[in-house]
Amino acid sequence: MMADSIPLPVAVLDWRHGTVGPLAPCVLCGRPALCRSPVKDQPCHKQCAERWIIEHARDAAELTRLVRAHTPRLTVNRQERGRS
Repeated sequence: MMADSIPLPVAVLDWRHGTVGPLAPCVLCGRPALCRSPVKDQPCHKQCAERWIIEHARDAAELTRLVRAHTPRLTVNRQERGRS
């Protein structure tokens, strides 16, 4: 019989609209990164950002808040809405 385990927290960021730039040190791990944080436009690996959120969240509510804060909000202007 397997012992019950505590589920690990998960942070999944939606960076589909992130940008790519020249290689620069990741702000979290220091290794070269092409990816840019879509919220702060800083060189950062998505996996590093997700790990940072998990390590710094105090509870489930804080985890949710951090994921929302580091996931860009898409805004649709009024002209684009009228086209659909």
